[in-house]
Amino acid sequence: MLNEEHIFLVADDDPDEHYLIHNAILEINNSAQIHSVFTGFQLFEFLFNKGMYENIQNPLPHVIIADINMPVLNGFDVIKTVKETEQLNDIIIYILTTSSREEDKVKALALGADGYYTKPNNFEKLKEIMKEIASKLKK
Repeated sequence: MLNEEHIFLVADDDPDEHYLIHNAILEINNSAQIHSVFTGFQLFEFLFNKGMYENIQNPLPHVIIADINMPVLNGFDVIKTVKETEQLNDIIIYILTTSSREEDKVKALALGADGYYTKPNNFEKLKEIMKEIASKLKK
């Protein structure tokens, strides 16, 4: 089960998706820390305290939930770079995307994603996905 020490970083270019994902996580545990970025580039600025995050000491997240289809750096770029960066490669990465293409799933998992989910069409299914992700996090 999720505990308050777990820190989530949601990377998706759609603000509505952030709202839904945040609410799904908070229904599991209202003490979870959840941060949002809207591009893969912003994700790395957040992780390395650069750009608009340079004066904020953000803790590294335990898990990144990323969409594949983001501007600047997409979800595949995020997985590849995180897994190739020594100080980041322990971060768990789940892809949550509209793509149900098998080749996208295979590519994401081959690059090092810990899981791949197609965005559901209702909130209860999204909450089930977040519960599944939370159940895999270390206590």
